[in-house]
Amino acid sequence: MSERLLVEEAKRRAEIFRNLPRYLKVILDVVRGIDGNAEVYLFGSVAEERYVLSSDIDVLVVTGRAPGEVLAALWEKGIKEPFEVHVVNKDMLKIYARRAKLLRADEYIRKRSA
Repeated sequence: MSERLLVEEAKRRAEIFRNLPRYLKVILDVVRGIDGNAEVYLFGSVAEERYVLSSDIDVLVVTGRAPGEVLAALWEKGIKEPFEVHVVNKDMLKIYARRAKLLRADEYIRKRSA
């Protein structure tokens, strides 16, 4: 990868992290448009506040809808790398909650927007 491409990618990722609440709002809107009862969480390095610009942004979507349906809708709205979206049902939420710090996306948005 050329130096110019590396710089462009670093700028793109910095913009995403700087505007993360806006991107999370898009994710929430898309997911809740598919399933009004869905829950969206951050986990991993962003939730633990130990991320760097090369980190991915782990997002957990809890829904009864098919993962492919949710992922395709998010992709259409531009939610791609560095987002790593995991689509699971309520039973799987319990496993994630035991293994990782989960931060509700709507609470993250509210705290960062205040």
